[in-house]
Amino acid sequence: MDGDVFLDRIPCGILKLKAEENFPVSYSNEMIKSWFQSPSCLEDMVCDSEFSEMEERIHSHMEMESSTFRLEFRSKAMDHHCWFSMDFNLIREEKVFYCSVSDITCLKRSMESLRAQEEQYRLASRHSGCIVCIYDIPNRILSPSSEFTRCFPAPFNTPLSPEYLIENGVVHKESIKDFLDFYEEMERGTPEGECAVRLKTGSGEYHWFSKHFSLVYTEEKKPLRGIISYQDITDQYEKELAYQRWAEYMQEQKKDCIGYYEYNTKSDLFEEIIGEMTSNVPDEAKNSFADIMNYIAEHEIFEEDRELYLSFFNKEHLLFQYYQGNRSLRLEHRRLRADGSVCWTLGMVQIVTDPYTDTIKAFILIKDIDASKREALTLHELSQQDCLTGLLNRSAAIRAIRHILSSGKGHHILIMLDIDQFKQLNDNYGHQFGDKALHRAASRLKSALRRDDVFGRLGGDEFIILLKDVSYSMDLYSRLENLCSLIGSALEPEVHISGSLGTAAYPEDGVTFEELYKKADIALYQAKKHGRNQYTVYEPGMSMANIE
Repeated sequence: MDGDVFLDRIPCGILKLKAEENFPVSYSNEMIKSWFQSPSCLEDMVCDSEFSEMEERIHSHMEMESSTFRLEFRSKAMDHHCWFSMDFNLIREEKVFYCSVSDITCLKRSMESLRAQEEQYRLASRHSGCIVCIYDIPNRILSPSSEFTRCFPAPFNTPLSPEYLIENGVVHKESIKDFLDFYEEMERGTPEGECAVRLKTGSGEYHWFSKHFSLVYTEEKKPLRGIISYQDITDQYEKELAYQRWAEYMQEQKKDCIGYYEYNTKSDLFEEIIGEMTSNVPDEAKNSFADIMNYIAEHEIFEEDRELYLSFFNKEHLLFQYYQGNRSLRLEHRRLRADGSVCWTLGMVQIVTDPYTDTIKAFILIKDIDASKREALTLHELSQQDCLTGLLNRSAAIRAIRHILSSGKGHHILIMLDIDQFKQLNDNYGHQFGDKALHRAASRLKSALRRDDVFGRLGGDEFIILLKDVSYSMDLYSRLENLCSLIGSALEPEVHISGSLGTAAYPEDGVTFEELYKKADIALYQAKKHGRNQYTVYEPGMSMANIE
C-alpha cells in the first residue's frame, strides 16, 4: 500500500513540521487538511491568542532537550473553536518534528461541563450549609471535597476510610456504631440513608452532623459510589435531645405528682393540666397562666407562702430566668389539704425551647415532700437545740442574734444571765439536781418571753437573751425583775436558787454582737459583785477593772 494512503487512513492527524520559525508544514495527511484547510505552518492551525504561548513552550522543550512532549491548543480554522492535542517527536539531526494530532473537543467540553457542574454544586452546597464527600464503595475509600478537609482535622495524606476517621478521633466514641452502620447500608446497596453522628471539627470541638447518602450504581445494579452530604445540626439536635430528656423525665414524674402543667408562654395557654390539686379548678380560672396560679394561690396555698408562690409562678419571672440562663427552678412551699391540714410541696420548673416551633415552654411539676421536709426541719431544729434545756444552743443563739442586729433597725436589749453559785449547788445536791435546776429555770424564763425574742444556753449555767424591739422603761425594768424572781422560784419548795442578769442596749452600747456581749457580761459581773439575785444595766465607764 502506498505510504501516503496508509497515513491518510490512520484515525488521527499526521504532521511533519520543520524546527524553524513559524514551524512550516512539510507534510500533512488528509485528516490535517480537512481540519485545518491545508495549513502551511503551525500558526495557521492555532488560535491567534494562543500561538505565541504555544511557540514559547515548544522552544522551551527544545532548549531542555525534550524529544517528546504533548501540547493542547484551540483551532482557528473552523467556525467554532475546537480543541486538539498534539504529540511532538523531535528528530534533532533532521531538525523536524513528527507529530500526531487528535481532536479532543468532546473531551474538553465534557470536562468543562463537569467542572461547571462541580462548581455549581460546590456553591449550592456552600449556601445550603452542606459538606460533600464521595464514598468509593468497592474500594471503601472516601474522596473528600475541599470543604470536608477544611472542616475536619484528620490527616488527608493517605487514603481515607471510615475506620481511618474513627482511628484518628474524628468520630466521637458514642457515634461509632451509627457511623459504621451508615457505611454498611451503602455497601448493602440501600438507595438512600441518613444518621446523626458527633464529629470533631477543626476547632477541636465535637459537633452533631446529619449525614445523608444517595447511591450511584453500576450497569449491573451493584453499588458503585455514595454521594454523602454533611450538615451541622448541633444547635437543633441538642435542643431536641434536651426536650426529649425532659419530656421523658416529666412523663415519669407526673405519675405520682400533686399537679402537673405544660405551659406555652407564647400563647399563654396550658397544653396539659393533670393532678388532684387542679381537679377542682373551674374552667373560668384556666384562661391564662395568671388566672390558674391566682386561683390555686387563693384556695390551695398556705397563707404565709402565697406571695412567694405568686412571685415565683409568674410568666414574666419564668421568662426572665430563662433569658438569664436559669432553666431549672425549684420552690418549696406549703399547701392546704382538703381537711385543712398543711403539707410541704416542691414546685419544679424546667423551661425549654420547643425545638420544632422555637416556642418557650415551661414544664411544671408539683410533688408532695411533706414527710421528708418535716424530717429535715426536725433534724435542723435538733441541730440547733441545747439537748438539756431545749433552748437554742450557743452557735444557733449567736447566729440568730447577729441576724437581727444585721438589719440595722430597731432597739434591742441583750441580756447575759447565770445561776448564782451553781457550782455549790452541784456540789451539795449532785449534778443531776443541777441539771434539773437548769431545765426548770429555762422553762420558767421562756414562758415570760415573746415569740420574737431570742433565748439560748451558752453552756454550763450561762444563758443569753435578746429582747427584740424594746427600750429601757419602767415596764422593761419590771420584766427584768420578773426574770430574776422566776429563777428564784424554779426549784421551790425543794431549794431556793437565784440568778443574776446584765444588760446592754443596741445601738447605744454597740452595734455588733461582740460589743454588746462584752458590755452585758461586764454588767452581769457588776450584778454579782453587788450581792447577786439582781440585774444591772450597763453604763458608760463600766469595766472589769472597776468591778474587781
